[in-house]
Amino acid sequence: MRSINAEQHKFIEEFGLLLEKAGGTKTLGRIWGYLLIADKPKTLDEIAEDLLFSKATASLTIRQGLLVRLFEKVSIPGERKTYYRANMQTWVNLLSEKIHTMREWKKLIDYGLTFTPPDNQEATNNLKGMNDYFEFLDWYFSDIKEYYERWTNGDIDKDS
Repeated sequence: MRSINAEQHKFIEEFGLLLEKAGGTKTLGRIWGYLLIADKPKTLDEIAEDLLFSKATASLTIRQGLLVRLFEKVSIPGERKTYYRANMQTWVNLLSEKIHTMREWKKLIDYGLTFTPPDNQEATNNLKGMNDYFEFLDWYFSDIKEYYERWTNGDIDKDS
């Protein structure tokens, strides 16, 4: 029996479309949206039934979500089935990974600048422009985790 109402269904569908727009699959987004609003961790059977997916589709998509850490497995004492819930550290981890990737880009740009002839103004300007932007982003996000912790702990006045 489906346990989601019309508003929840709309949210789940919109979540799927938004993740698809961001480069993921709509099915992955639907399961993520579903788990975000679930009242408790869900089994594979519940996910498949509520979202009208085959068990094979749900299983494959859950494995993808576990791989990219959108979901996490949960063990419930006395239960043999595996349960899943949304990983609430996903957003923090995603931004941290993006910052790490940006730093890798910056290293590559720095390397490109070492062998680019100074008389190649086009390449030099392109690389320096990217380098400048990545330096700005690195500076801007350098203490984002600290600020987020302070925000969630109530150490920052959210109304000011």
